[in-house]
Amino acid sequence: MVVRGSVEQSRERLVALVLLLQRAHQYGALSQEEILRELTVDEFPVSAKGPRKVRAYEGADATVRQKFERDKARIRDLGFVIETVERDDGSVGYRVDPASGYAPPLYFNDREARVVALALRFCGFGQSGAFSVFSETPATDGALAASNYYTPVVRALKLRRVLSFEYYSSTRKIRVVEPLVVDVVRGVAYLVARVRGTEEIKGYRFSRMTSMPEVLADTFSVDDETLENARAWRPEYQKSPRPLDVVVSTSADYAELLVRQYPGALTAQKRNRVEVGITFDGPGSALRFALDAADRVRVEAPKSLRDDLATWLRGVNRGDAPPLDDIVFPPQGGQDVLGQTLRLLHAVYASDGGLRVSELARRFGLEPDHVRLIMDRLVSLEPMNATTDGTGRFPAHVIKECDDWDDEAHDDSLYLADFSDLPEGAPEPSALMWRDLFELNLALHEAARVYHDDALTSAMRKIEDVTSSFLHVESNDVDDSLVTIERAVRDGAQLKIEYVAVESDEVQVRLISPREIRVLNGHTYVRAYCDTRRDWRTFRLDRVTAVLATSPGVPTPPDTVEGWLTRVGDDGGEVVVVLEPPNRWHFETLPGAQWSTVRDGRLAVKFHVTSASFLDHLMVKCGPGAVVATPAYRRAGHELAKRMLAAL
Repeated sequence: MVVRGSVEQSRERLVALVLLLQRAHQYGALSQEEILRELTVDEFPVSAKGPRKVRAYEGADATVRQKFERDKARIRDLGFVIETVERDDGSVGYRVDPASGYAPPLYFNDREARVVALALRFCGFGQSGAFSVFSETPATDGALAASNYYTPVVRALKLRRVLSFEYYSSTRKIRVVEPLVVDVVRGVAYLVARVRGTEEIKGYRFSRMTSMPEVLADTFSVDDETLENARAWRPEYQKSPRPLDVVVSTSADYAELLVRQYPGALTAQKRNRVEVGITFDGPGSALRFALDAADRVRVEAPKSLRDDLATWLRGVNRGDAPPLDDIVFPPQGGQDVLGQTLRLLHAVYASDGGLRVSELARRFGLEPDHVRLIMDRLVSLEPMNATTDGTGRFPAHVIKECDDWDDEAHDDSLYLADFSDLPEGAPEPSALMWRDLFELNLALHEAARVYHDDALTSAMRKIEDVTSSFLHVESNDVDDSLVTIERAVRDGAQLKIEYVAVESDEVQVRLISPREIRVLNGHTYVRAYCDTRRDWRTFRLDRVTAVLATSPGVPTPPDTVEGWLTRVGDDGGEVVVVLEPPNRWHFETLPGAQWSTVRDGRLAVKFHVTSASFLDHLMVKCGPGAVVATPAYRRAGHELAKRMLAAL
């Protein structure tokens, strides 16, 4: 990996600034003039035998101040609160409260640490999530999208503080709310909150927040009844719920799958088809069901749903899109260098015996030389050393041990946290941000559906004691099949299952050897060798209609696919879709998606698809407000929408 000097200079400056402002919270706020005049970093690239200290902010006055404001914005984007205070001399000073980003230290015993690693493997959050802090193995595919927005939201929930954030629904505007609970429904995270000054409870999708939530000074109280109402909230919640009874006709096989997915559904045989009656919370959820089922069902009633569906289908992938050459996506190489560095630092904080170069490289997907470059600079950071008493008052507490100091550039050095110079009574820095606690808690809740272990319960209790038990998770998966399949994974057994493949309404009998279970975007997937197809396949649990038999395991060829859960992110044809901002949620769960904004204010998303059928169904679910810009896929969804219209 070639590390660009400008990136490393930016990393050094940002890390120095954020850690320095954290120090300032304890020792006194720093003015902009002091920081611009005196903050120093190591020169990069090194032009002499040893590193040379240079000013972090150099250049014309206007340029320097613009850079400083951009750096402050990037620090805020990680969830840290930069406080502006008036100093004794009347000048304005800045400081960062570490508690705005970092949760109180949390310690797991050996059994709890084991189940935490297990849960994160089952429901991981990728390299940018909590997985890399706890797991000794490389980061897995991400499950729910990691978001820095979780940090201020979870902190506000803990403190019972009011939140303010910009939000996009029909219009983009500032919302001021009293946060009550985070609800994860079918893999989508919502903040459920009471609108400030009212008794109205509403849900806000995290993916529609367009600014970092701000934790305000105002506090609020809440009674048990209000909290219960918040936990009962669903995406289709209305002040006057209007349940909608829907009748569809489908094949016998697909009807059986629907009955398993929707407890309480009723069936009736009608000639060679089966009618299924399902009650939905409202017309919105009923429409989404019909779109997801696509041409596998025919909507029989009510007429209002048929009319809504017809209007929706006529708008599938219709409209104008700008030429591809006019859509510019930011380079993927522009990583969040500050966030990456802080996660390396706090992975070391969380490790009792320290971490070696090779371990950090594996966890974070970095080259060893890149790890050395980052960690060595954390070891040597002494910003504003001339005006303070040095590293003893600077909170990057890392020391380095080498087995071979003569060959330091190639040594598998050990990096250790050293808190011996902390002020008396000061707590050790936490290795967990508030968002990490959200991710850990969610992973533990998901894992508890499969694994029964007292350590899971005690680990969740520790997290919820810190966060005031804020999380509610709803899953549609059928646990009976999940437990049976998990047992087969553990025992290396072979299973005979009935399975309804994607975009099919017929049951197929498969003989599989399951090897791993993972959760992605609210669905549980099983990686297995399919003896019926003589290949490794990925099965979605809610499409397994029955486990017919269990038998002893048989030898299987190795699985050569890495990152099987999110393989769609790398393979297949490249597609660009232009969409209205409220439709963004349809695409956020796609692995590897890149985003941009086009001139007219719409969004553009670039991703890969492994099959035209997948894109057809995606565009049907998007409906009006999304259009494919890639010429090769310009008619995606048209034929499927036409078949669904004909069935009406």
